[in-house]
Amino acid sequence: MTKHRVIPVLVALLGLTSIVMAFQRAQVFINGRQTQDMLVSNNRVFVSVSALREAGALVTQSGNRIEIQFEPLRGRLQGDMFEGRLDEWLSNGTWRVRVSKVEPIENPFGRGPGYAVTVEFRNLTTGTTSLHNTGFDRFQLQDEEGNKLSVAADGDYNRIYNNIVRADGFRARLRFGDPNNQVEQLGQPDKLLILFRPWGGKPALKGFRIFLKEGASGEETSPDNVPSERTPREEPPPADVPADEN
Repeated sequence: MTKHRVIPVLVALLGLTSIVMAFQRAQVFINGRQTQDMLVSNNRVFVSVSALREAGALVTQSGNRIEIQFEPLRGRLQGDMFEGRLDEWLSNGTWRVRVSKVEPIENPFGRGPGYAVTVEFRNLTTGTTSLHNTGFDRFQLQDEEGNKLSVAADGDYNRIYNNIVRADGFRARLRFGDPNNQVEQLGQPDKLLILFRPWGGKPALKGFRIFLKEGASGEETSPDNVPSERTPREEPPPADVPADEN
């Protein structure tokens, strides 16, 4: 009788041991990103606040109170681009992007009106990289009248060449206008395109199409309609960064 009782106990212990070992070997992913910053105790997995923050969680602390909030990535893949709206976080697996502000300004290229767009980027890779080194191609702003505005390659624009460490990011205020000084009046800002090209032998990353008007979504705009050639005054690479750098 004692022998018969021992066998189920051994089976139960072996099963418990296998569960514990499985937890200890567990690979933890937060928002699609793997983290090693965890602790297994009593068959429970604990993840650090810093790991949550690196995965994109908003972590705030006030006194003894810590708040953790995950902002959903609402990007919709339409064709070869992710779509979203003003003040929404989007992701293509390599970068998180959000447009937080659009404001009218003077044309940075000369005469006429223009727009300034505040864009935030966050590095989702496991290493250090830059927009330039992930195949960034160009920005383009379109208004509701169909005007296509170019970005001025000065000021914050040059941050596309800055190396960004894992889970870090930057904010840039980009200035758009007509480089030919022919547009005297602009419509309301409609959408911002962020385009990528093949780079380092890898296919191009999915781009972003961000609608800038409240309630706007889903309007088809093919990147094939975006001019692929730049004028000499648009987005030149700086002298210390070769244009064919891999």
